[in-house]
Amino acid sequence: MQRLFSSFVLTGLLTLVGCSSDDNNTVPAPVDVSQIRVIHASADAPMVNITANNQTLLSDVDYAISSGLLSINSDNYEITVDAQLPNGETTTVLTTDLVAEKDIEYTAVAIGNVAGESLDLALIANATSDIATGYTRVQVLHGAVAVGMVDIYVTEVNADISNMAPTLSVDYMANTDQLEILAGKYQIRITAEGQKEVVYNSGDVTLEAETDYLLTAITNVWSGDSPVALLAALPDAQVLIQDKDAGTNLRVIHAVADAPAVDVFLDGNTTPAVDMLSFKQATGFLNVPEGAHTVTVAADADNSVVVINAAEVELEQGRSHSVFAVGSLTDSDISPLVVVENPRRIATAAKLNVTHTSYSAGNVDIYLTATNDISDATPALSDVPFKATSGALSIAAGDYVVSVTPHDSKTVAIGPLAVTLEANGVYSLAAVDNTGGGIPLGVILMDDFVDN
Repeated sequence: MQRLFSSFVLTGLLTLVGCSSDDNNTVPAPVDVSQIRVIHASADAPMVNITANNQTLLSDVDYAISSGLLSINSDNYEITVDAQLPNGETTTVLTTDLVAEKDIEYTAVAIGNVAGESLDLALIANATSDIATGYTRVQVLHGAVAVGMVDIYVTEVNADISNMAPTLSVDYMANTDQLEILAGKYQIRITAEGQKEVVYNSGDVTLEAETDYLLTAITNVWSGDSPVALLAALPDAQVLIQDKDAGTNLRVIHAVADAPAVDVFLDGNTTPAVDMLSFKQATGFLNVPEGAHTVTVAADADNSVVVINAAEVELEQGRSHSVFAVGSLTDSDISPLVVVENPRRIATAAKLNVTHTSYSAGNVDIYLTATNDISDATPALSDVPFKATSGALSIAAGDYVVSVTPHDSKTVAIGPLAVTLEANGVYSLAAVDNTGGGIPLGVILMDDFVDN
């Protein structure tokens, strides 16, 4: 069965339902209520804040996130979407006027991309209504940029679609009507209009009874070859349904300064998945099935010399993982460090990932400055221990100098290293020992540091 992950319920959100005064024990007048849901479906847009008539409705909404249905007074609203910039400022990227009518559910979906200046807002309105017992309700929105008209097949699992008419057909930015079907297990497949070659295959998914699903086809920024994933928005949550063969992305980095070139084996195979990986080298991302795996690392010159023996790792579908071999061969202390990466590119900022894999360095401070002078600078990351990682830092595009010092010291141990970070770029840096161990320390540069 297809594994569904990344389900969230956004709680504590401000509703815009007004309250009448209860002074003099007067009975509040009835208030007409509508519902609104906001979905972030722009793959290269940063996190956004949403306001309604200048009141905060939602904050920090990231890609592939749905707010769930929020109650608002039936009234006229100006809905504004503000993008968060890396300097702490925001900029308005979308506005729309909404006349919210009683008992109507509105869904506003940010679609398109920032870099291509195609950002737009799709607005869907559905009257609230019950779903028949034993049935489920499905509606589809096509929000995948650069993908034209598609056919969608919602079928029994493993049904042959070669002579079957599509269940639905929909063009970019358009949505279908709501369709009620019997609840149960289904397979959802997407093809180009009039074609039978499947470009997205959900595998086995369960559509629950009396449940409302808005399925938005969004750009796949995770793993696998499919150009799209499906974001299933429910009244109070969402589930990301990826192609059943999306797998997981895995790269391996040799960060053990006193170890020779190694081979890396997955799941007990005798043929290496990675052959002759030397210190400071990193593979590209390899696509492997999600789930439980073992990683074995052995000397390339003699595979009987095993430095990491069948270490267990759990790899999630759709995720990207970096596995660093870290530690010291001399001290017989080598282990895998698994870091979950965020490869989605943002048009308004660069992403910078920093990982501390220097065995002998101790805790460090990391500076990102305009010049080599850090005497009065505050570290971007402070007191970073061995095996810690920064996660994806959102950085304004520009020229910077990276310096690494022991914690609470201004003595530079790594750098100063001049770097250029471009918007829409992903950059990774790992601090390591000198070849053979100890100082002077060095770095491993990855992603756009070496790809551009």
